[in-house]
Amino acid sequence: MSSTQSLDLTAGVLGTQVPQESPSIKWKDGHKTILPAIYDEKKQNICDKVDIPFIQYMARLPTSQRSSTHVIHLEYGAQTIRDISEIVEEALSLNKSVKISGVPHNAPKKELSSTYLDVTFGISPFRPVYAHDVRSRYNDHLHPHISSTIGGVLQSINDPAHIQCILDIPLSHISMPDEFRLLDHGLVYGWNSTLGTLPIHSKVHPENFTTKGWGLLHHAGFVSYPHHDAEGTLTWVRMEAGIKFWAVFWLKSGTSNRINLQDLSVKLADYTTHRKWIESNCDGCVVTLRPGDMLILPPGTIHAVYTPIASFSTGGHFYNYSCMHLTELSRYIDSEVGYTATNQGMDHALETLRRMVIAIPFLSSRIQLYERAILSLCVMATKPQQYRAMGSSSMSVEDTETAEPCEDISLILMQYFGITKRKRSGDVLYVGDQFKPGKKIDRISMLEALKEVLNI
Repeated sequence: MSSTQSLDLTAGVLGTQVPQESPSIKWKDGHKTILPAIYDEKKQNICDKVDIPFIQYMARLPTSQRSSTHVIHLEYGAQTIRDISEIVEEALSLNKSVKISGVPHNAPKKELSSTYLDVTFGISPFRPVYAHDVRSRYNDHLHPHISSTIGGVLQSINDPAHIQCILDIPLSHISMPDEFRLLDHGLVYGWNSTLGTLPIHSKVHPENFTTKGWGLLHHAGFVSYPHHDAEGTLTWVRMEAGIKFWAVFWLKSGTSNRINLQDLSVKLADYTTHRKWIESNCDGCVVTLRPGDMLILPPGTIHAVYTPIASFSTGGHFYNYSCMHLTELSRYIDSEVGYTATNQGMDHALETLRRMVIAIPFLSSRIQLYERAILSLCVMATKPQQYRAMGSSSMSVEDTETAEPCEDISLILMQYFGITKRKRSGDVLYVGDQFKPGKKIDRISMLEALKEVLNI
């Protein structure tokens, strides 16, 4: 296959998965793709008003290259397991996304099918789902869902009258590739390290254990508008079949002031209304993901996704100690303007964060801790109402057996960081570069401060 042919993603899609008369577009990197087309009773393309103008904006963004300052590009197997994990963690802590190429994945032998999803991932074709539907989204953007099944959505891939996707197909048995699984500090340390000394007695939300992995199934022509993922998680995604264009955004000014970042989040969530402001004030790049490509996004990263051909990917959410300052910033925005975040509401966040605090005194010295990041974690864990996302359940801020020990450790750590009645945590967190994790913590002096609460 020639390079020209490989860049033409309209072949085999026009007239089968999308209408033959669907328009097309050429991207900065040379890819040619269809543009979405769903026609109403007057033969007007309902995607002309919102979807196509935004995709055209995405297509004008530069393609992320190895020289990019906002996205780190790595090759799977080029470094040792420890080296690649350290490189990834450092990049994420500085608010840089990471693309890793050549990651082992589960490609279909022929095409995306019910058998492939069933046999490879245990996704039954009869599983009931709520699919995002472009026609429904056009009619009511607050209620874009229709009832369907996995098999039904797969069958409609070859119906040009439909453009659909299923987000967050629960795959609790899916986890990050082995080389990266220790990056999930919430599970590996927050939960695994504390269950022995602090067993679960309260009702703990099952999402602590069931939303670690998910699948994404998309028709050709589906665009996900700009958003950041809820509750300050890091997000990883791996392409199994198909191709996606992920756009990540930042302010042209380079500022990390949280008010400006909140403004960016609000305006990008409504491209049609704020088009001129966005094109004047935003920068971005497109990360092209093919099978075997993995992308990891720091907390709060604003991103949009276009899927030009039918695709399936796996992914998940996690927390990491070195990124807690970004988690705090993202959750702050959720609490102020929660409608700019999309994906499942995750009512388990507080319990995971509290257990991460409780695990701090017992962490291996191999784990790097940073002042701004750990202060952010302590504040989130002890001031849950302040970080309750708009529209979230009251369950998300309930106290359990973790509340008291978390409070004891957090108060000592905040004193250790110099927080007093005169110097509030906000005086530290809300000033300076919001994307930097702060100074590395002296673990010996920190443990000395924690002696009393640990009864050492």
